[in-house]
This record gives sequence, structure tokens and C-alpha cells, in this order.
Amino acid sequence: MQFSGEHLVYKIEWNPPWYFLFFPQMEAGEAEVQLVGETEYKGKRALQIRFKAHSSGTLVKLSGIQIEDEFVFFTEPETLCTLGSSAKIREGKRKRQIEVEYLRENRQLHIREIDESTFPSKLKKDEIKNDIPECVHDPLSALYLFRKSQLQDQYAQTFTLANDAKIREVRATVERQEVLPGNAGKAPAWRVNTVSLMGGLFKEGGQFKIWLSADDKKTPIQFEVKVHLGHILGRLKPMQMEDAGYRMQDGSSIYHSFEE
Repeated sequence: MQFSGEHLVYKIEWNPPWYFLFFPQMEAGEAEVQLVGETEYKGKRALQIRFKAHSSGTLVKLSGIQIEDEFVFFTEPETLCTLGSSAKIREGKRKRQIEVEYLRENRQLHIREIDESTFPSKLKKDEIKNDIPECVHDPLSALYLFRKSQLQDQYAQTFTLANDAKIREVRATVERQEVLPGNAGKAPAWRVNTVSLMGGLFKEGGQFKIWLSADDKKTPIQFEVKVHLGHILGRLKPMQMEDAGYRMQDGSSIYHSFEE
């Protein structure tokens, strides 16, 4: 796969809603995405994709909640249909281990959730769900599939997106190409908006936008999640931009764009 070995790290900030009058935009932590490469999952060839989220800064001090989440997705190399996933959730006192296997041949999924905040650990869920679409995508596999497309204004692609046992149709649309301003110049990027065709994209009904570099790599350089309590903004860290080989239209480094 053309993105094999990709490793991206994002600086995360939280922009509170307007009615939090005295709260400025603040540091919230980091997020990390890594396409590890080919491996084996349940006797099948698979690509392994990892996502980590780590909270830090002012938001942790205000909320008193430390977040250390890690997700691993296994996806079919040819189609990027998801084969299974595991999640290690560490959010304050909430500690969960979640395993999901998508049984394509039987159109089923098996989800198993363990509460690790107690001693001994407690099995919270062990269920089989039927009538699952033959091919579903986890959010990161869907993003990689979208990046393989030839992007242009108003290009759209619809995915059957799976998040644990929740499955919904989601459409990603290239709204337009725009520039992300910075001290060193302008960074051309495709702005992509995602819309759930049934129900909210997130449990709070939020919206998700992502900016992909307007070059052959289509590197995700920025994303924004709009939820009930404000906006979450992620920007690719400067050294990651350098590693991705992405530069401004004037040929200079994009470094200063995200450190204003």
C-alpha cells in the first residue's frame, strides 16, 4: 500500500463554546496515527493501523481526567474492509478493553467488552450481532481508502462505517481546495466534510472535517471536530510535516504554518 509505514502525530487543542466566556483555546494533548504494515489477523492477511490519544496541558488540569486511549484496527489489504479491532480505553476512572471481530462470511460481528476498573475484571458484554453488511470500514481504513482516490471539487464517496457495534452510512465530500495561512506562505489543501446519512456521526451528533494536502500524498494535515462542547482542532506537528515532505507553494517549509 502506498501509505505503508506512515506515522503521523497531531497537536490537539480545545476551543470552548462561546458561553464559556473566560476559557481561551487551550492545549488538550496529542493524537498519533500509524499504518504499521502487513500482519496476520485470525489466520488472514491484514494491515494493522494504530491510533493513540494522550491528554495533556491545561484541559487535564481543569478536568482532572487523564486520557490514554489506544485503538488497533485490522483491515483487508485489497479492499480495506475491516476484519477486527481492539481498544484499550483509559479515561480517568474508566478502564475498558474492547475486542470486535467482523465475521464477513456470516454477516455477523462479535463484540467483547471487559471492565478493567474493578478487581477482578468484569465482563460487561459478550454479544453476537447479525445482519452486518459484508464490508464495513473503521474510520481510519475509510480515510486511507478515500486518500487513494483522485480528489477534485465536490468529489464524494460513501462508506459503511463501523465503530464497535454501531454501523452507519457516512459520506465524505471534497468541498473545495483552500489554503491554510501561515508565516511562511500558504499551504494548499483539500477541505473534506463528513456527514452521517442516518444518526449523528458522534454520540453528541458532532461534525468532522479534515484537510488533506493537495499533492499525491494527500497527507491529513489538519482536522476539526465540532461537538456540543466546542471544537477539537488537530494540527500535524511541524516535524511531521517535514517528514511527509510537504512544503508551501513558494517552496519554503510548512513549519511555521502550525506554530503561529
